[in-house]
Amino acid sequence: MGSGYKTRELSETLRELAVRALLYEVSATIKPGLVDRMNCGAHTDMDFYTFVDSGVKLGQYFGAITESIEKTYERGGVDFKEANLIFEMLKYHGQRAEQMMLEVTKGINTHKGAIFSFGLITGASMELLLLNSRIEGQNDKLFTDSGTFLFQLRNRIQSYMIPEMASFFKALKEPHTYGEKQYLSLGLTGARGEAASGYESIFKFGLPALKRSLNQGLSLNDAMVQTLLSFMAHVEDSNVMGRRDRRTLEESQAKAHSILSTGGMECDEGKKMVINYDAWCIRENISHGGCADLMAATVFLHLIENKFFEK
Repeated sequence: MGSGYKTRELSETLRELAVRALLYEVSATIKPGLVDRMNCGAHTDMDFYTFVDSGVKLGQYFGAITESIEKTYERGGVDFKEANLIFEMLKYHGQRAEQMMLEVTKGINTHKGAIFSFGLITGASMELLLLNSRIEGQNDKLFTDSGTFLFQLRNRIQSYMIPEMASFFKALKEPHTYGEKQYLSLGLTGARGEAASGYESIFKFGLPALKRSLNQGLSLNDAMVQTLLSFMAHVEDSNVMGRRDRRTLEESQAKAHSILSTGGMECDEGKKMVINYDAWCIRENISHGGCADLMAATVFLHLIENKFFEK
């Protein structure tokens, strides 16, 4: 890990990287059925600029998280605080962030899923990077490379989420979101289950796809679209299930698989298929919003890796 980062600098850097990741995600084009620079996808109430306004506003949210963690650990020490204490703080800031988002977008939900995932990643990253910077001996560090950092990050997020998920779903009686409805009707755990797994899908599909695409020479834009397609092919997205049904989800996943097997953004034929897939998603009112959130989180982790660790 690169040296010389002071606590305030860590806070500001993580906030900047989080906002960049949100802006990169909405800028990636073409994203089938999703808002991008070309069109509004299967959405009629939001556009590219709605996402930009929301993403920039959420910089305050990321800053509030890192500053709260900085204050929580201000007395020094190299031991983690209780996970439930940190999670309650993240929940508080997340609720305030949702209100900020709705205010700037005039009631439109652009980033509710990202507020959840980015809050967890920002909180865990700030804890890990802050504590690691206080440990003097190289052999005593929590981590010295990106692989160990990501392993520790997953463990910390799981320590936040596993107890919370169990208590949340046990108490759930009246569902309000697609994910909550699908838990009660189908037993699917959605975004909370993904978080409780330590974001298994990101490490199984997202980061490998993004790094492979960049290493093969794809532009960042095309690598992000390729990463999104990987999520769309594999993840049971509650947004698609909520808007349509399981059969439609499976049909959409099959289309993403077919595009990837052709080469996706690596070849002209694959790019034509992405354009057709986008048109189909718009026509069928399909939006893989959960996959877009996972892609954005993948980009966020990639930016953190590149910023804090030697290449």
